[in-house]
Parts: sequence; C-alpha cells; structure tokens
Amino acid sequence: MKTIEKSRGKLGQLLLEKKMVSEEQIEEALEVQKINGKSLGDILIDLGNTTSSLITSVLSVARRTEQQLARLFNASIGMLQCVEHTSLFKFIMVEAARILEADMCNLFLVDENSGKLNCFTLDKGKVKEIRTPLTRGLAGYVAKTGESINLEDAYQSPLFDPQIDEDMEYKTRTVLCFPVKQKNNKVIGVLRVVNKKGKALFTSHDEWLCKSFAIFVSNAISMINGKKAVSPDTMITENMRLFNLAVEDLPEGVIIITNDTDSVVVNPAVKWMLGWKINKDIDKENTTLLLNGLGLGDVSKWLEDEVGMLTSQEITIQIPGSKVIKVDFAEINGGMNNKRNRGCIVVFYDITKEKEVDHVKSEFITIASHELLSPITSMNNAVNLILQGMLGPNTEPQKKFLRIISDGTKYLSYLTTSLLDIALLEAGKIPVKKEKVDLEAVIKSTIESLWFKAEENKISLINKNGNTPSVLADSNRVRQALLNLLDNAFKFTPHGGEIIVETNTTENEVEICVKDNGVGILLEEQEKIFERFYQIENTATKKHYGIGLGLSICKDIVEAQRGRIWVESKERGGSNFVFTLPLYK
Repeated sequence: MKTIEKSRGKLGQLLLEKKMVSEEQIEEALEVQKINGKSLGDILIDLGNTTSSLITSVLSVARRTEQQLARLFNASIGMLQCVEHTSLFKFIMVEAARILEADMCNLFLVDENSGKLNCFTLDKGKVKEIRTPLTRGLAGYVAKTGESINLEDAYQSPLFDPQIDEDMEYKTRTVLCFPVKQKNNKVIGVLRVVNKKGKALFTSHDEWLCKSFAIFVSNAISMINGKKAVSPDTMITENMRLFNLAVEDLPEGVIIITNDTDSVVVNPAVKWMLGWKINKDIDKENTTLLLNGLGLGDVSKWLEDEVGMLTSQEITIQIPGSKVIKVDFAEINGGMNNKRNRGCIVVFYDITKEKEVDHVKSEFITIASHELLSPITSMNNAVNLILQGMLGPNTEPQKKFLRIISDGTKYLSYLTTSLLDIALLEAGKIPVKKEKVDLEAVIKSTIESLWFKAEENKISLINKNGNTPSVLADSNRVRQALLNLLDNAFKFTPHGGEIIVETNTTENEVEICVKDNGVGILLEEQEKIFERFYQIENTATKKHYGIGLGLSICKDIVEAQRGRIWVESKERGGSNFVFTLPLYK
C-alpha cells in the first residue's frame, strides 16, 4: 500500500483528494508515463495550457454573447424606425448577416393571393425581389411546416433547390432557415441566413439568435402593415416584452434596462443565480439597486446623465450555495422619433466549475514546482562544480555537453519559477512591497545586465530614459516586468536591429516603453498575448517562442502595483510595449 501511495506522489494524491481523477486513472497515467517517458514539465505545460484554454474559451463566449445581445437589441429598435417595406427589408437582411456573422441573409414573405414566396435579396446594396413557388426549396418547406432548418452542407439535402443559387449567382454551403411567425403562430415568412463566415458551422446559439431575430422581424412587419398609429412608448414596451420572451430559456442570466421605459428584462437564469424565486416580479427600481450593489457603477446616473463608467465584475454569491458569477455588460443605443435611448445589457455567467478547475490547477502547479525546484537546483550546482574542474580537468567535448546540461537545467529552473509565480499571483500570495522606487536607476541597472546578450545578438540596446521621477512600486517586481518585456523584444528583433527603453511622465503616472523594430505582432494576436500560455508566432520565421508565461506574469505584476499594460504594434512595423506605474507623491 505504501509503495502505491509513494508512486502516486503528492500530485496524484492532490488530484484524488479533489476528485479530479480516480485511482485507476492515476495508475493508467503512471503506466503511460513509463511507456512514452513524458516529463513532468511537459505535463505541467499541457495542464496549464488546457485549463487556460478552457477559461479563455468560456470568457470569450461570454464577451461574444453580450455583444450579440446588444446588436440584437439595437437591431430590434432599428426595425421599428423603418417606415416603409423596402428600407425595413434592407435593414433586416444587413443586420441579420452581421449579427449571425454570415455572408448574406434573404427574407422570404408568403404571398397568399398568388400562392408564391417573394424572395428579397440585396444586389449591390439595392433590394431585389425574386418570386418562387411556395413548394420550392428550403424556404418553401419552412414556410409550409413552420420548422427550422440548420444544414452543414446544403447540397447534401434533398430539400435544397440549386436553382435559387443560379438565380442569385451564389454558392450556398451552410444555411440556417427560421420561420417568421405572427402572434397566432401563422407563418408569414422565412429568414434564410447563408454561409457562416470563416467556413464555420451555425451553432445552437446561432439558431437561438436567428429565432429571436425572426420574432422582431414579425413585430416590425406587423407595425408597418398595421392601420392604427402606434406611439413610440408603446413600441418600446412591446419590444421589451418580446425580448423577455426571447431570453427566457437562455442559460446565461440577462438583464436589460434603458432610460426611456419603466419596463426591464430580467430572465429566469438571473433569478436562479441570485437565489430568487422564479416568479418574483422585478421592477426597474429593484433592478437598478441590484446592479448598483454588484459594483458595476452608479447605473441610475449613467442612464440619465451619461456620466461615470460601468465596469465588468466577478462576484461570489453565497446563496443558494457558493457560486462565482462573471458579470459583463454591453451598452445599447437606439431611439424612437429622434429620442435618445441609453441603456445596457448585463449578462451573468456562472463560471463556478471553471474556477474550481483553475484552483485545482494552481494547487497542482504549486506543489509540482516546489518538488521540481530542489532537484533542479542540485543538478545545476553539480554541473557547475564539474565545469569548474572541481572533480578534475575536462576535455573540450565534455565541457560542451556539460554546458548543454547547464543551459537545460537553467531553462527548467526558469520554467518552474514562472509556473510558481503564476500560481502565487492567481492566489494573491505573491509579495508586492510598495515603496519609493528610483525608476531611473532600476531601468539603468536592468539594461546594463543585458548588454552582453545584446552584443551576442548584435542588437543595439538603447536607454533613452532620463530625469524620470520616482514611482510607488516594488523595485524587484518592476525589474522582473522590464526583464520580461526586454526578453520578449530580443526574441522578435533580428540581428542588426534595435531595442529602445524610454519613459514618459504624465500627471499621475510614468509610462515605461520598450520599443523594438522587429517583425511586429499581428492585430488578431494583440488581444491574446497577455493570456496564460499564449505563444506569439514570429511572422518572419513562423516559429513560436517561449511557453507563453512571460507577458502574462508581466501583466499580473504591473496590475498588482496599480499599473496598466498594453501593446502597440503592426506586422513588420515593430512593437511598443508600454506599462505604467503610479507616481510617488
């Protein structure tokens, strides 16, 4: 029994205690490790990468959801502002394609007199009409049955009619069709969304978006076809009612509040997350108090006076149970009859499970890092003693291989220390001692420590810093952040290039800039480079450098000292990493 426990080690025991794995899985993992010889360092990187990807993907979906909801709300208001059919149909097709991130959208309307479908499409920005039989194609099927369709390959479906592609001079790949229904459930038309951008497939969330969009399309068409004039206030109230229906079954909590109506949208998921009864009625006053209490900002003043700022929050709710909720928001704008409408959509995401996984990962890495550091240090010390000739003279080939071993142990030490830093930063346990720091001296000494590396790489390392005031920070952490940024610059600056460090003083802080004239960073990568384990690709060599921890650690260190960090870059135009520190006053 003791032999089995010893083979598990502290890492396996931790995972067992957290019920992340079974004993059989640990035994299987140990057997696999024997066969493929995968190192613990690689296992740690895989674990960190997988967990980081999980958290990032969850939050990425979160950001996309609130943005799509905001677009959907703004589109619903925009439809009500259209006063005639042609402008409405154009608006519908443009907005549906934009919200669903598709190549195009067509609107089909049932003509009961002729028994045909009127297909509306956009041709060079103008609305074009094509008449088709009611029994033809996907749209005809949806119009007759009231069922929706989501096809990965339209040409594989017997319902698809290729003639419509010929009429529109287009090639359909993926297609999403939803019925447009009146309140009595009668189908009056069909929304047909074609070809998800990036050759992707339409998801279940896209289906929900299309279904919701169709609800507002039906409402807008009814408003235009209606004989009685409807006041803007009535339109807005009805729009909020429809939005309540649209978000009723969403797993995310949704609140919508605006300054031009007393109506609010509060779906059941919000009530469940906050421990309220599902049938509890929430008015605008209660909703505002709730949002203010979550720390988003003063919502009342923000709605009325356009002052202040709303900020996303991560909150822990104890009742019912303990939940970690990510609260994000997106601003919505619209208006009826030139009336300014200001509001926000607030989305609640339950990320409790993701946080639990992240916590176990941090514990795992902390224990593993501590276990690794001791033998790595011993190995490095032993190799250095041999290199110094303490055990006798070495031949040149021996020295060469000993240096390779020494470099390898140094890299392992750096890797392990970085992982430990990440775990401590996430747990809020890394010490940051704020005091008066001579920033000019810290920058100078840091640059001087890298002169040999600059000479070796034939890169000019230039210090343009001068007369820089003191800052309130931790000198060791400032040095660590600067070293990480300089190390990153060395990786992407070619021989003969230059790296410049300079400062800029503003009213309350000092900006420290690390500029290089290297290959630059692609725009789509700039939003991701501060994420855990994200590796930047060198656009010149198509290679990835490092393990993706340096910039993430740098961000945590800077923010722990109440600073900010960002990057300014363009492909083949070099990069400028900037971080700020508060002035010492």
